Amino acid sequence: MTATVTSAGRGSSTSLAAPIACGCCMLAGAAYVAAENPSDGGTFIPCPFRTLTGLWCPGCGMTRATHHLLRGNVMQALHYNLFVIVILLALTAAWFAWLLNSAGRTIRTSRWVPVPLQVAAGVALLSFAFVRNLPGVPGLRG
Repeated sequence: MTATVTSAGRGSSTSLAAPIACGCCMLAGAAYVAAENPSDGGTFIPCPFRTLTGLWCPGCGMTRATHHLLRGNVMQALHYNLFVIVILLALTAAWFAWLLNSAGRTIRTSRWVPVPLQVAAGVALLSFAFVRNLPGVPGLRG
């Protein structure tokens, strides 16, 4: 008699591989960003939107903000990007939802963050991008 392996048994370990590999890459990237100051140069990629348009996008300054946040300097991090903490928490929550969904637990992110709040966050980011590009508002530029 031979044993049969169900697709559910095979899929669980392989479906976890992608979120775990991505999580390891994110941790390695965070370690690099914590160790190297992006303001000093290094192998950091400039913002493509800023490079093409000359305008500040909502994510401009995130790498420098993350560097300072990982080193415990919250105020300097907020100086580079006001949304750094919210964006990093949202990315972490999205990664955990992906991991749990891959493990077979159904996680509906719309229950964590209601749709109106998601829309409000999008509007806030677009407003932030607009305001930080206005003349006379250099304090919002990374």
